[in-house]
Amino acid sequence: MRMVAIETSGPAGGIALADSDHLVEEVRLAWGPHQGADLVAAVRGAVDRAGWRPTDVEAVAVSIGPGSFTGLRTAVVFAKMVAHETRARIVAVPTLRALAENAPAGAARVATVLDAKRGGLFASIFERRGADLAETFGPALVEPEALSARLQPPALVLGRGIVKGRAALEGFDLAPEALWDPRAKAVAHLGWAMAKRGEWADALGLAPVYIRPPEAEELWERRQSKV
Repeated sequence: MRMVAIETSGPAGGIALADSDHLVEEVRLAWGPHQGADLVAAVRGAVDRAGWRPTDVEAVAVSIGPGSFTGLRTAVVFAKMVAHETRARIVAVPTLRALAENAPAGAARVATVLDAKRGGLFASIFERRGADLAETFGPALVEPEALSARLQPPALVLGRGIVKGRAALEGFDLAPEALWDPRAKAVAHLGWAMAKRGEWADALGLAPVYIRPPEAEELWERRQSKV
């Protein structure tokens, strides 16, 4: 199965091509103001280099959130476009689970954290069970202190939420910055496993997992409550 994987949940995104569970290519993207055009160009270039035709793409694995509102929305729209044009099916990969793939195989307990910007962290906790990581908490919006109280040591903490939560999480193993961003190749790996299990998303109803409403929506609701 030929698959395109998309990860645009944060400032360092990327795309990957995979043929079944074999990684064909990964392209890193610095997420900027021309993100939609950059994403299309990156996928088109990778498909051309692989010698694929657009209609050869059978599946799209998309990092579904939580994360950047704009980045996630762009990825979902792109995944729907590809599905419509090529009849590819979509798998929606949880972003915090993709981030957990950065943990070394010896990490028995992993917490993945993203900065929720307007307070708190987006977080999940995973326990290693054999070769897999099982989610035991989250994804949730939580304050760093509450996450620290819930998380049992030893634990490895991954993600850009470390900056905000460092003081509360200092009793745990904080990963270096090189491991803070989810990778498109992890989205491809997890997407392939989900596809094998038949965990396909509904292309029409697919929407990002925001956990909390976008800031503009929250501001609108506050203003309406005062009317």
